[in-house]
Amino acid sequence: MSSKLKILKYYLGFKNRHFSSRKQLEEYADKKIARHLRFVTEKSEFYRPYAGKPLSEFPVIDKKIMMDNFDTINTVGINKEEALEFAVNAERSREFNPKLKGITVGLSSGTSHSRGAFLVEKTETEKWAGFVLAKFLPHGILGKYRVAFFMRANSNLYESVGSGNIKFEFYDIYADMDENIDKLARLGADIVVAQPSALLMLASAIDSGRLNIHPETVISIAEVLENEDEKRIKKSFGIDVIHQVYQCTEGCLATTCRCGTLHLNEDIVHIEKEYIDDRRFIPIITDFERTSQPIIRYRLNDVLVERKEKCPCESVYTALERIEGREDDVFVFTSKDKKIRIFPDFIRRCILFAGNITDYRIVQQKDSSVVVYADIDDEMKAAVTQEFEKLAEDNGFGMPALSFESYSYDKSRKLKRVERLS
Repeated sequence: MSSKLKILKYYLGFKNRHFSSRKQLEEYADKKIARHLRFVTEKSEFYRPYAGKPLSEFPVIDKKIMMDNFDTINTVGINKEEALEFAVNAERSREFNPKLKGITVGLSSGTSHSRGAFLVEKTETEKWAGFVLAKFLPHGILGKYRVAFFMRANSNLYESVGSGNIKFEFYDIYADMDENIDKLARLGADIVVAQPSALLMLASAIDSGRLNIHPETVISIAEVLENEDEKRIKKSFGIDVIHQVYQCTEGCLATTCRCGTLHLNEDIVHIEKEYIDDRRFIPIITDFERTSQPIIRYRLNDVLVERKEKCPCESVYTALERIEGREDDVFVFTSKDKKIRIFPDFIRRCILFAGNITDYRIVQQKDSSVVVYADIDDEMKAAVTQEFEKLAEDNGFGMPALSFESYSYDKSRKLKRVERLS
């Protein structure tokens, strides 16, 4: 069966999957988890000792444990160093089509530990594409769509949603945003997928008359969508609902319903809730569709807020009030009389590409200077400086005054790895 037919099969499966009760959903998930654990304990050296045990007896892991045991956790025989080298080279070259041993490899900067890699094999890619299409195509898979996808890095994973009637246009946010806006103005889009920071720039272009597009669906990804930003984006685009995808390298955890409420995708991901109070919880996730790099009892550092009121859509999936994730800021530099905006991911990558730095904060001061808080030696400081110089050169702004301080974190405040003081 061709890849496109498989995507269609998965699309139809997800589109037609309905649960009449919470109990029915949980029984379905339990069967999927049991089958998945049998596969994982047979194929993954790390999980082999847990064969025959219930999910509750598997260890809770995080990104550090995942990367420390990368070689023995994954089931496709790829080691950490080759995966990281492959992913970093793809990011540097901006060439994202090649695969490593037939596996899509991506780079993750993360929020609490050092850089990491994620693996996705072909069947997982096809399932992901089918799932996304089932969730967000307003008129079904037979309709014609132009999809504008603003991302830091393109990938075989994202390209998989393209087909004869779905034209997929990747907009590299590493490129000049003015050029992206001009390109979007020429091509138009029925569906726009972007980070809130990028959506706000598009909204400004619409408000100024520079961008004249009327997408039917706008999807927010990657960053926390603040309420005020959501209102502004809705007004500029002239739509009632901004859809959201809460996705990380560990899985697609939540998507919005027709009412605009985020619901956990509990038909593909099992979520254990580590409650902080009566509504806030830390998710511990088990993705029972993920096989190449098993995600089992993986503790994220995000804080989610559960919605107590039932959503009008009457879904049996857990509804979220909001995601209290870190809110990163866009850095602003000046080139002549022009403001250059740099997305937080690129600031993080100045640390990521420099080497294995576990804890850090990067703060842009009010005078546009940058302070890096990290306990690193002179060699690593030089490497970080070199990455900032490259970032400045690539984006056409002057190298900011860069200084280094010891790492510190005020535990009374939400941790921000990247922050701009205004």
